Amino acid sequence: MNTPVDEFKSYLNISLSKRNFTMTNGTYTWMWDLIANCWFIGFFFGIWLSPLINDKFGRKIGFISMNAISLLASILRFLAILIYLPELLFLGRLLAAISTAVTYQSLILYLQECSPTSLRGVMSFTSEISYAVMALLGMFLGLDSIFGKNLKLLVGFAIIPSLIALIVLFPLPETPKFLYIVKKDPKAASKSITFYHGKSADIPSVLHEIALEAEQESESNSSIKEIFTTPYLRKAVLLSCLALQNTVALWAILLSSTDFLKHVNLKEDIAEWSSTGMALAYVIGTILGSTCIEKYGRRPMILIFTTANTVSLLLYVIFAALQPTISFLQYGCLLCFLFYGFTYGFGIGPIVSFISSELVSQRHRSLVQSVCLGINFLAVIISTFTILPLFSAIKEYAFLILYVIPCSLSIGILFAKLPETKGREIHEIVAELRGRK
Repeated sequence: MNTPVDEFKSYLNISLSKRNFTMTNGTYTWMWDLIANCWFIGFFFGIWLSPLINDKFGRKIGFISMNAISLLASILRFLAILIYLPELLFLGRLLAAISTAVTYQSLILYLQECSPTSLRGVMSFTSEISYAVMALLGMFLGLDSIFGKNLKLLVGFAIIPSLIALIVLFPLPETPKFLYIVKKDPKAASKSITFYHGKSADIPSVLHEIALEAEQESESNSSIKEIFTTPYLRKAVLLSCLALQNTVALWAILLSSTDFLKHVNLKEDIAEWSSTGMALAYVIGTILGSTCIEKYGRRPMILIFTTANTVSLLLYVIFAALQPTISFLQYGCLLCFLFYGFTYGFGIGPIVSFISSELVSQRHRSLVQSVCLGINFLAVIISTFTILPLFSAIKEYAFLILYVIPCSLSIGILFAKLPETKGREIHEIVAELRGRK
């Protein structure tokens, strides 16, 4: 919704006029804020709904049910445009946010629990690749030259991928780990392994590794209390949250990069294309990163690219501060954002989104994932609502306080404590966090 803003404003104006209301600037502001920011409310609620659905009913049921709600949300938003009913637009975005939070986690669980150990990293990368490609597609569709001037086509387009996603999910079996550990059904787990790994898979060996993971935990459900009172689980949450800290700046840059670049006197048309350029760099980074994850491992890629990412923000601060004296540094600021998008996609966004799933066993995976995302989401909300007022007060130095310093601290702790998970079974990683050989 960040590209065709004028069209949405016109839509709201017509919607109110049909009810004999006059839209003032104040009316538009609160309606737009309500429709735009309800996403944060829905997504945060969905984060905590995920373990309730994915753990109780299974990853497949969680995936299908929430994709069905996503399809419903797309239809509601389309109808909202057709009949000029903003309430449906609000409801559709709220439902879309809830379903996105659940399916985002369902997809990570699926990829982690279905993939062979040797391909677990590259398969998990596909989640971020699909997200990056769809985000870029959304930005392009919102341009005036495509669907930006036609909200019916723009909003209605979302029905197509929502429907396809729902249809594709039905023939997929449940994950072998959920079937074996939770459902106690080795026969169904074996069929699932054959489906995902191929007919040549060594099923007894895979089942043996799953059994070793199951032996490490009791059969009771995971709980928030257990996570924060168990040392190795607490350590896994801390490391995952520190890794996710390096994602916080992305949201502010995507939402406000135009304003940040206008501050350094970059031409308005170039500044407005910065978000699309950064999204493209993000997509390229995810694709290239997927070819390296199994070769170099999670730990070096996280440490190298979070460092590069933080350096790009630090250079933006330096270039912005020097730009009044050295004018061409405005283009250096633009390059910093493009480099940020590329390094984020190459070694940060994809890996930190699934690292928590590789640090804990199946029983805790969904809840730990929700806890880490919930904490990270609070940091994102605080940062997003703080950056513009702070930027107005102290300009580019706001990046130092909100992003560079926290990320630098997280990198130091990750360097000291983060284990490598590449090519290792989950029970081996959990044993290391517990301090066992």
